[in-house]
This record gives sequence, structure tokens and C-alpha cells, in this order.
Amino acid sequence: MASVVFEDVSKKFADFIAVNDLNLTIDDGEFLVFVGPSGCGKTTSLRMLAGLEDISQGSIYIGDKRVNDVPPKDRDIAMVFQSYALYPHMSVYENMAFSLELQGKRKGEIKTHVESAAKQLGIDHLLYRKPKELSGGQRQRVAVGRAIVRNPAVFLMDEPLSNLDAKLRVQARAEINKLHNELGTTFIYVTHDQVEAMTMGSRIAVMNHGVLQQIDTPEKLYNYPNNVFVAGFIGSPAMNFFEAKLISKEDNLYVKTDSFELHIPPDKALFYQHYSGEEVIFGIRPENIHDPDYIPPDIRPASIKATVSVTEMMGNEIIVYLTTPSNHEFIARVDPRSRMTVGQSISVAFDRSQFHLFDKHSQQTIT
Repeated sequence: MASVVFEDVSKKFADFIAVNDLNLTIDDGEFLVFVGPSGCGKTTSLRMLAGLEDISQGSIYIGDKRVNDVPPKDRDIAMVFQSYALYPHMSVYENMAFSLELQGKRKGEIKTHVESAAKQLGIDHLLYRKPKELSGGQRQRVAVGRAIVRNPAVFLMDEPLSNLDAKLRVQARAEINKLHNELGTTFIYVTHDQVEAMTMGSRIAVMNHGVLQQIDTPEKLYNYPNNVFVAGFIGSPAMNFFEAKLISKEDNLYVKTDSFELHIPPDKALFYQHYSGEEVIFGIRPENIHDPDYIPPDIRPASIKATVSVTEMMGNEIIVYLTTPSNHEFIARVDPRSRMTVGQSISVAFDRSQFHLFDKHSQQTIT
């Protein structure tokens, strides 16, 4: 096992900066997830760590060893790719044993490692099948098993679940989490799926345009985002945003948008008073917008007029797409008993105790 450190790491392709001055420490035994949209630099960061991309600037350490010039085979890592890259002419056993054979391990030792990993992943009954005889989920387990048998210091996973269907993805997420708990090895996982990130990572590193935006636990990222990008990327459906201005009236502070004026409770207004008169971005998550007929008892509601555009029944909740009188679209997650219908004019309830304000120009959270 080992910690991983990125120290002032950058990667340039000609004039394009794929990763810009990345500083990040991943603790020994941690499960860290890189998340962000396509092209944000997350996979490039992983490939630099693996030795598959040269580093333009900075240093990467695995444990106490600087690995910038160390070949991939000598970095004590194992990588699972989006493409499982199994050898089609080899059996599951042979695929899993191959790297150990290259290391010169004895046959008995190889057999012990492969059978133990296969049993751990529930594929011990598949050891003598060829990849073409396996389902997508089974191939994914073989790819993970091939990495496990090497007993590396660090596991690297680059979107390994993206080829699976929705049901298998949920199952595989749980299996990888369980595997991490059992092995206690450092896991570094790359995904564009924020649900995967939230459910798997002990910490999440959010990236955009090659820059690390925020790194924290899933709970803190969700509740205390650093900026508009993180707030909008973490959470599904995404946070709603409204251009607004903070105004003071009779010693009270209000958020004023084109569509509504919302009174900020006095205990929260203390934090924002110095921004009175400034233009801001008002953010509120869909789950903090309620059907007026089913308002939870512990919130401070504000009535906002809107028209229902679309409803999506999800079983345990209803996703409702709404439009304000000024044609600003936003989304609510409401009680499944709700009877909202398309075209209906309604006054939904915003929870005044659960919102975020961001500086309009820097897009950083106002705290």
C-alpha cells in the first residue's frame, strides 16, 4: 500500500493545457474519485500517475518514491480500463495469471493468487471460459481480478463501469466498494458520473478545464460547494441557479430575481449583509423545492409562482420541470403523492433555510 502525491503537476499538448498545476495528496488506503466532464483532465491525471503520459511539469510520488522517470511496469500499480482488454484466446484463468507469469512467479503461487481473487469476485466457476462466453459484468470482474492478483500498492480505475447496463453498474459499484474495504489498498477511480463519485469515494476531486475545483468528502461537496461549477455538477438533478441581487428593506435582506423576491431569514442574513446591493447567483437544489400540499414540517417555506412543464414519476419521488413567469426554467423533486399536472399554475415552496449564494463575477461561494 502507498500514498500518492501530485506536486505542481501540469500536462500540455502543444498549446493545450490538459492539467494545470495539480496539487493533491491521496492517503494510503484511501478511495479517491476524480470526477468531471469530458476533457476536464481527470483521465490525463490518472495516465500520468500510471506512466502512460509524460509529465510536462511537476512531480508525482508513490509512497516516498518520485516516479516521473520510472517505467509503468515498475510503479507497483494495477490499472482497470474502460475497455476490459482481455485476451480473447485465453481463458479467464490465463488472463488473470498472465501478469504473474511475466513476473516469474511459480505455478503453485499463481494458482493460489488467481483462485483466491476469483472466489473473492464470485467468478471462480468461470475460470476456464473464454471472454466471448462471458457477460459484460463478468468481463468487468475478470479485469478487476487481473489487477487484484498483482497485489499492487495502488489500484487505478478509468471508468471501468461505463460499458455496463444500469442494474449491473449499481451492483458493480457495491462490489468495488466491498473490495476496497477488504483489501485496504489505495484506490484511485476516474468517472464522469457524479452518482458513482458520490457513492464510492471517501473523497472526491472535482476537475474542470484541467483545474482542480475542490476536493472533499461527498457530504461536504454536496452541502458546501466552493463555486457554481461544483454546485451544479454534484447532485442529480443539478442545482437550480437564478441571477439575482441582494437588497435591504426595513432591516431585512432579500434575494430579488426577475421572477420572485425571497426574504432571507435573519440568522442567515447575518452572513450576507455585507453583500447587500450586489449582484449574485442564487442556487437551490431540487429537493429543497416542495409541493405546497406536502410541505415538510421543519422548513421555512417561501411561495414561488410557476407553471408545470413536465413531470417524471420515479416511484419514490416525482421530478417536476417548472417555468417562472419570466420564463426561467427550474426543477423540483417533490413528494410522490403530488398531483401536479402539465400546464398547471402553482405556487411551489422554496425552503429558505436551504440555499446557496455565489458571487456573480468570480462564481465563488459567498460564505
